[in-house]
Amino acid sequence: MSNRAIWNVRQRHEWLAKPTKTKRLKRRKRLRIGLEQALERKRAQEEKREQAAG
Repeated sequence: MSNRAIWNVRQRHEWLAKPTKTKRLKRRKRLRIGLEQALERKRAQEEKREQAAG
């Protein structure tokens, strides 16, 4: 008998432990779902933080 099933269970747990890659979205799709505005707000906050620190 092979240990294939055990190996697959182990691999599955390893795959689940790793964070999945984020889905790549084009700008148009990000705009449609409101993600682009959130990213712009995040960029603005980072720029303010850099100016305050610098």
